[in-house]
Amino acid sequence: MRTFDPDDYEHTVDPDFDGRPDTVSAFREQLRREYEGLPFEKVLPGNVVENDYGACYRLTAKARGALRRGDAEHTRQDLLGSVNLVRGIRDKTRMRLEEQGFKTLADLEDHPRFCGESKRIREMLEAGSTEELTEVIGARLSKSHPSVLGLSGLHDDSDFLFLDLETMGLFAGQPLVVAGIARLGSDNTIIVEQYVVRDFPDELALLFEVNRQVDTHPVMVTYNGKSFDLPFLIGRSAYYDLKLKPPRVHFDLLHFSRRAWGRKRGLSHASSRSEGLSPLSSVSLRSIEEAILGLSRDTDLPGELVPEFYYDYLRTGNAGFLKPIVDHNRQDVISLVNVFSSLVEHWSAQR
Repeated sequence: MRTFDPDDYEHTVDPDFDGRPDTVSAFREQLRREYEGLPFEKVLPGNVVENDYGACYRLTAKARGALRRGDAEHTRQDLLGSVNLVRGIRDKTRMRLEEQGFKTLADLEDHPRFCGESKRIREMLEAGSTEELTEVIGARLSKSHPSVLGLSGLHDDSDFLFLDLETMGLFAGQPLVVAGIARLGSDNTIIVEQYVVRDFPDELALLFEVNRQVDTHPVMVTYNGKSFDLPFLIGRSAYYDLKLKPPRVHFDLLHFSRRAWGRKRGLSHASSRSEGLSPLSSVSLRSIEEAILGLSRDTDLPGELVPEFYYDYLRTGNAGFLKPIVDHNRQDVISLVNVFSSLVEHWSAQR
């Protein structure tokens, strides 16, 4: 597996960097002057976390906010009325069954062919088995179906873990440098913990801490995490012979956002008018922040520049180059909570 070698790294400056100052070079020079000579802990106040695998650095912050979860009862009723969840039932079969009086899963328990699976799905609903229900809905309806997100109402706030990673590349052969985690506090707060690799030997300790948090939370929320964050975390853990136990339920908000607000499968004309929105051409997290949350990041480091700025930090020892990476990551995980709530509100309004 490939590893990162700072001596072989080549800068790739993005001329369209739109933070302030207006260019990458000006932003880099500003950071150099502002933070040169300052101790790491002065630039990024936090504490050292030690475990059996070494040490890494942790920053903790709080933000005001709360999570809106799906309505558990509405979701149950919707799914109990969705006979399409049963294998072998598509639209034509469903219409024929309705004509025969089989309109719900409970009705189908008297059907000679579909009784077994309809009963199994109903028992899942009664037991609140979100892991199994997610698989059933994803296979029969869609992995981004609103009912999938509606299952969040079957969980407590304490079950949720919001995760975002900053890495030196897109493949697990490259190191992880910052892992941001958000949890929900009991007083309408979002608790953010960020684990930082001060130098590459810290990565193993960081992975242990993040894996421990993933293991203790049954629900993970990411943005494009099914394609990137979770496979990357699994890959880096395997590199160090650590085994990550995947979360029981994983809500990837990219897919839900694409369905709710994207150009191809998103807003109907009616909902566009009611929300004052047109379908979005981009459903990147930053685009969703601007269009849905009304949030504009005045100064923000694009993810593609993370390797470059982290290398500047390693080369110079100036933690100022690491600060915009940490700031970017912290806003990402806070936005995950708010985007999740906005999606639930969007589909509640559609009901």
